[in-house]
Amino acid sequence: MNPYRDLDDAYQRLARRPARRTILTRQGADLDAIVATIRDDTPNSGPSDLTLRALIAAGRTDPDALTVALYALAPELRARLSRTATGEYHADALGDLALVILDSDLDRPGLAHRLVNRAHNRVWRSARRVHTRGVLNVTTTVPCPPDRLARLHDHRPGVTADVADTVINRVDLERFQTAVETAIADGLIPPAVWAAYRDHRLHRAVTVGLPASSSRERVAAHRAARRLAPYIDTYLGLHAA
Repeated sequence: MNPYRDLDDAYQRLARRPARRTILTRQGADLDAIVATIRDDTPNSGPSDLTLRALIAAGRTDPDALTVALYALAPELRARLSRTATGEYHADALGDLALVILDSDLDRPGLAHRLVNRAHNRVWRSARRVHTRGVLNVTTTVPCPPDRLARLHDHRPGVTADVADTVINRVDLERFQTAVETAIADGLIPPAVWAAYRDHRLHRAVTVGLPASSSRERVAAHRAARRLAPYIDTYLGLHAA
């Protein structure tokens, strides 16, 4: 399950079919230019805010405009989520982002960042509110950090992981480690960045029973993940996203 691929396909269909493009593009704008302007919101968010507000206003009568807005904001949301969250968690986050776009104050500056931040907080709170109910028929899961959802799903009582998937994941991890170690040897990545990601995120994603990370460790791992993002995307893909 890859909700980002579905969103990308929808955007590409719009880009290839001018007849279905949004109100903004009918006025002479270019879809890729709109997306680039929205994403370029630092250090000055003014142009991004104006473009995103116009796109959301157009989306109230043209759903395609909201598709473009979601596509523009999705990469930042994906970067904010834990790289071990499940595909369902990512899909829920995109759904929350769509709701936030339609139901948020659009007046203050830094609009793109605020929308993504609110969607991230919504999906996180939703995951924490879920509790186990019942004895014989357990219907939900115990609240836990979203970066532990994937491996808890894979280690449910009575569930055996597919051998082929296990082998593929191990090969991916070995290739990822080799690529990162090569980058460290070439001076492209500081050793401390790899250590923070390895010890405070990757280790906990593949080893059951470790204590939760502290706030300082989570921040260090998040910053390290952003530095390692090209290697993670290349070798680990969505199953580690």
